[in-house]
Amino acid sequence: MRCGLARPLLGLLLLLSTLLGAEGAQAQAVSNPFAGSAGPRTEFDASVALQLRGFPRRGELGQDRLQPSAAVEFTLRRDWNAGADSLTLSPFYRFDPEDGQRRRGDLREAFYSHVGSGFEIHAGLRRVFWGQTESKRLVDVLNQVDLVENVDEEDRLGQPMLSLTLLRDWGVLEAYLLPGFRERTFASTDGRLTGPFAIDEARSGIRRVAKGRVDWALRYSHLIGDVELGLSWFEGTNREPDFAVVGPVEQGVPIRLRPEYGAMSQFGLDAALIRGDWAFKLEALRRGGDAPSHSAVVLGFERTLVGALGRADLGLLLEYLFDDRGRRTPLLAYANDVFAGLRIGFNDLADSELLAGVIVDHRSGRQVWSLEASTRIGRHWRLSAQARAFAGVQALRAGDLTGLLEPGRQWGALVRDDYLELELTRFF
Repeated sequence: MRCGLARPLLGLLLLLSTLLGAEGAQAQAVSNPFAGSAGPRTEFDASVALQLRGFPRRGELGQDRLQPSAAVEFTLRRDWNAGADSLTLSPFYRFDPEDGQRRRGDLREAFYSHVGSGFEIHAGLRRVFWGQTESKRLVDVLNQVDLVENVDEEDRLGQPMLSLTLLRDWGVLEAYLLPGFRERTFASTDGRLTGPFAIDEARSGIRRVAKGRVDWALRYSHLIGDVELGLSWFEGTNREPDFAVVGPVEQGVPIRLRPEYGAMSQFGLDAALIRGDWAFKLEALRRGGDAPSHSAVVLGFERTLVGALGRADLGLLLEYLFDDRGRRTPLLAYANDVFAGLRIGFNDLADSELLAGVIVDHRSGRQVWSLEASTRIGRHWRLSAQARAFAGVQALRAGDLTGLLEPGRQWGALVRDDYLELELTRFF
């Protein structure tokens, strides 16, 4: 979408926000916790977290077995006009003595919001999450992945955006203008979970944004009976990079990779059907652009057994992940895999929970095991644990270009990076 079209569309969004406010009596109700406030109100939250990752083996490039870090995050929200207008700021900083790429500050969110009768406007740096499935966020494309925070791809960077949301009896319609582009973050060769690679971020290629284009997206969602349905269209820069090998390849030397970001068009579908103790979930996409078109899908279910473990509830999860790119599937992606997991909600005063699972490639036998657990300690503390293990594949050594080009072997890059992470967070 060219800038010449972006400006008229921006004006159209602002015009619609005022003209369509008259239909508020027929619109769905907008939740506003500050409604009725006599004057401006300020909320401030902060947290400080100490994190320690332990690895059973040194990294492929000789990295240490222990990776400590500390993070601080603030959230400031100021509202006025009885809560109709608000400003949100959320800065974040992490200190990591081992990994310089993880030692950084970031503005997670910084945006203005206006809530009207049947519509909402947001402008600034925001994080917006789409999707339903557990094992992978397939249709979630607005925000860039923050890999240095976590390799599960659930942590996201804030995206500059202007959005208009219309809430009607026939559903929710969202329109987004997405100026600017944020590149994916990667750990340095001094950090962990990098494998035998050196990511050349300073020389990355962006083939779309620099040519004066602005990304945009539309999304429609509605609850139809027991089905929660979402349809989306995205046009812009692909958040998922391809990688080009940079420089000579030598045995025992990290392979230098340059991320490259091309143009992308994507149609997405996500749906959830809730029937009693069962939840059936689906995410699917069709993507085109600079790369050849392809399709992908994640589908499965979760069965919740209430009180199966005394006071605790037990959830059983099963999902299938498919990507038709085959050998063209990106680094460390899931092309034909099965996810099986269990979720335990302990229903205690400490709000304790646990999620464990494994993703298995049923052809090669490659496995990715994961565990996430957390519990509150008193009113202001939370203790979290996370673990991941990579098994069933031959280790990929530094300079092994042949293994890098074989999708089935690429996961061997992380065989030495099994880890256990403990994090203690103090909330203020």
